Amino acid sequence: YQRRVHGHPFQFKLNGYTNMTNDKYLKKLEGFDTSFYDVKAAVEDITPGSFEKLNYTSRVLAENLLRKCPSEDLEDSLVQLIEKRTDKDFPWYPSRVVTHDILGLTALVDLAGLREAVAAEGGDPKKVNPVVPTQLIVDHSLAVECGGFDPDAFQKNRDIEDRRNADRFHFINWTKEAFDNVDVIPPGNGIMHQINLEKMSPVIHNIDGIASPDTLVGTDSHTPHVDALGVLAIGVGGLEAENVMLGNPSYMRVPDIIGVNIIGVRAEGITATDIALSMTSFLRENNVISAYLEFYGEGMKYLNLGDRATIANMTPEYGASAGMFGIDEQTLDYLTLTGRESEQVKLVEAYAKANGLWATDLANATYSRVLTFDLTEVTRSLAGPSKPHKLVPTSTLKAEGITDNTVEIGETDMPDGAILIAAITSCTNTSNPRNVIAAGLVAKKANELGLKRKPWVKSSLAPGSKIVEEYLKDANLLPELEKLGFGIVGFACTTCNGMSGALDPAIQKEAVDNDIYTTAVLSGNRNFDGRIHPYVKEAFLASPPLVVAYALAGSIRFDIEKDSLGTDANGNPITLKDLWPTDEEINAVEKASVRPEMFGAIYDPMFAKSALSDIEISPFNQNKK
Repeated sequence: YQRRVHGHPFQFKLNGYTNMTNDKYLKKLEGFDTSFYDVKAAVEDITPGSFEKLNYTSRVLAENLLRKCPSEDLEDSLVQLIEKRTDKDFPWYPSRVVTHDILGLTALVDLAGLREAVAAEGGDPKKVNPVVPTQLIVDHSLAVECGGFDPDAFQKNRDIEDRRNADRFHFINWTKEAFDNVDVIPPGNGIMHQINLEKMSPVIHNIDGIASPDTLVGTDSHTPHVDALGVLAIGVGGLEAENVMLGNPSYMRVPDIIGVNIIGVRAEGITATDIALSMTSFLRENNVISAYLEFYGEGMKYLNLGDRATIANMTPEYGASAGMFGIDEQTLDYLTLTGRESEQVKLVEAYAKANGLWATDLANATYSRVLTFDLTEVTRSLAGPSKPHKLVPTSTLKAEGITDNTVEIGETDMPDGAILIAAITSCTNTSNPRNVIAAGLVAKKANELGLKRKPWVKSSLAPGSKIVEEYLKDANLLPELEKLGFGIVGFACTTCNGMSGALDPAIQKEAVDNDIYTTAVLSGNRNFDGRIHPYVKEAFLASPPLVVAYALAGSIRFDIEKDSLGTDANGNPITLKDLWPTDEEINAVEKASVRPEMFGAIYDPMFAKSALSDIEISPFNQNKK
């Protein structure tokens, strides 16, 4: 079956990939009953001494060519990578497709239509399935209609979501059972990128006795989130994802691959969000548009996997296509922490070291250019308004004209710069336990000192996975957040995606009638004008603990570093430094409350296939006994 898209053939294959391998480069992986394609041997056969100069991305792409490219095209394709040439297209076969419910649904509707076409020609419609494993996560449909100060917000928001999307969800649920090679994570379970990071990516596959790197395309610009694990993941449009889903390669030329050398020492109290926002501003200034970035350097030891994921998630905000990190001990520690099987962790280590993907094996890798980023220079920061790369260190708020000490902020009347929305949202930050724990500790200290959220602030906590709820409960920090109105409103892409829900009508009316300059503060990755809410004039990005602090302040005109949030029992002013946790406090909670068994308890049932032995699933979306 074939149709044409934009004038080019668009094909799918009923019987899967053609077996095109270059078996002379197959080698046994020591200690495992599996083999791998030896990239170094293949590259050195063409140009002796060239392998050590290949960067991480090129090594991953070279392996893909060895495993998938026709033998007659192999040398020409590898030469493109070795010599960094861009005069020839070469095929890339991603091993997975990850999609959310918006573009994923349209792709599966196309497949259902193809089944009808095949059946009309006398074929078997059940043979029409994705060739490449496809994972659809329903995470783009939930709006925060009920804020985190409502104890029933989660269920109310989910009920509204189900009611608004009944037909869509019915179809999506059918696809899970009707199609082979399709996994569906139903609504209310998390965000595609965080689930991909915590569960779905094996980092290294072991399929039919062949070990290979995990690679994928995803129908969302923040798909590079999982690049933090050393997984080449690219955000693409729906048609390109569908093309890959149906077994076709994604053709590419050697991208502009830039090295980012991270140096310096991370200061006390600096969050991963501060680093990511600073990095975004830095990279925008250095014009990395469409490039593939590789982060490395001495400063990497100060960035755990969660920190790296926060940086990688911001890839589209700094304009790149990928933000890669090499595989190292931090990678293995994270895989262990998130409950991956010990044999899988050992496989990742053995393969990375055998095939040149271990971080220390890339010391002589070359790039089109190298940028140097100093962690020492990172300070507590916001980004905005309107632009995620517009960095505003909190020490410069007055100089930037954001704060105004003439604005009076009381407890009832909405002030100039009123923060109408304060949201701990997005996988950007909620996939990093230290960020969320820091927010919980700020809330705990605020409660102890008797501080309250301002009444016009619609606050919410929407984690990217259910793991967050588990460790916050274990650390007794969820009740602290709930007291300030940061109860869990859903596990989905919410405020960051513009799904912030309705404001209280009285608050909205007051803002409109008085033409108040209204703002939002969120721990997401996008803050464009009009994106967060139509009645929010400008929005700022911030770390989760800073979001909590701003909910207490109530106005962006408040100088968050200097102004008093209230007074303690002795009449002393309370400022941000009185609430901010130490790194030692955060680390202690993370060590005690984030445990591997939590991930298994959440994800094992989530990914279990349902038993349908007594039900025949129609290939045309009609269940029958």
